[in-house]
Amino acid sequence: MIRIFQQDETSVRKIRDIDSFSDTERTLWVDLQNPTPAEIKSVEEKFDVDFLSQQEQLEIESSSRYIEEDDFMIANSNFLVPDKDQRYVTVPVSFLLKDDTLFTYRNADLKSFADTVKRIKSRRAMFSDGAQILIYIFESRIDYDADLVEMVSSEIKAINKMLDLDANLDREMLLNINDYQELTMSIRENVVDKQRVISAMIRSDGWFNDAEQARLRTLIKDINSLIDHTNFIFERLEFLQNTYLGLIDLEQNRVVKIFTVVSLVFLPPTLLASIWGMNFDVMPELHLPYGYPMALALIVSSSLLTLYIFRRKNWL
Repeated sequence: MIRIFQQDETSVRKIRDIDSFSDTERTLWVDLQNPTPAEIKSVEEKFDVDFLSQQEQLEIESSSRYIEEDDFMIANSNFLVPDKDQRYVTVPVSFLLKDDTLFTYRNADLKSFADTVKRIKSRRAMFSDGAQILIYIFESRIDYDADLVEMVSSEIKAINKMLDLDANLDREMLLNINDYQELTMSIRENVVDKQRVISAMIRSDGWFNDAEQARLRTLIKDINSLIDHTNFIFERLEFLQNTYLGLIDLEQNRVVKIFTVVSLVFLPPTLLASIWGMNFDVMPELHLPYGYPMALALIVSSSLLTLYIFRRKNWL
């Protein structure tokens, strides 16, 4: 799918038909979402640009994340998106800025792009060139990453309350903690990736004016705050995980202690019953008239005496 946003005197028009499009002078933004090879080729020919391949977009080297030439600038960044299982996956997005036109290449529906389209429609005066659209996409994305961080923080508080109030420890809670650790690491990786790209944009030569540079520096401050917050969240998750494992150990120790106490309480009666259960012909106790109740009394007394000793020693 191709969407072309072109500015005229009164509004910003959205054009989808690349074949009938000819006036490229006032184009602000060309957005390619899940494009076909034919669509990519038509845009490259129409605007005289070259998009990076998907393999090149995924490269992690700094030289591949940001490329600056005399007549164009390329920035590659990763965006988190939820999948069908409500997990988050990383999607590469490529930005190409040539003259005053922004070109974007992505293979997923991204909330930050939808928000940018809405803002262009409602605040046309804010966007006079592609550089401003590029900055706003990153601003919207950082806001979304901040929302993700706040969501994870709220979930951690809920898990912490469950650990305090719920004595039923299950495997599902430990898996939830692990999932949030994975999500926090993914958020941090994506935010650090944007930090690298935006830092390179700040150092760029002539692509952004003073006002846009100020917005980029504000973005860097927001990103640094998010990185600090994600580090703190990860430490909290590790603390929760250790606390959860400690509670499991305590529960297991309590169960083992109960089994140990029960075994020791019944050890003396078992010894007595074993002695009187032997089948020898000469056993004086067999002929006592009150031998049976006496044996029962000794068995019960030995159990009670063991319990009494455990109580006195504070082992129960």
